[in-house]
Amino acid sequence: MFGSKETTRECPSCALESSTEEEVCPYCGYEFPPEHKGRMVMAWIFVILLIVWLITRW
Repeated sequence: MFGSKETTRECPSCALESSTEEEVCPYCGYEFPPEHKGRMVMAWIFVILLIVWLITRW
């Protein structure tokens, strides 16, 4: 469904389904990499500022 986030993910090491809130797989101890949501936000802010700058320079 649009706008909804998954609440589980599969461990790439042991294939166990675990919560997306867990940082480590409860079965094998695999450490999930951190999500980079902040980078996407910063990229959009940069794009918007660039567009505004280009419009004002025109």
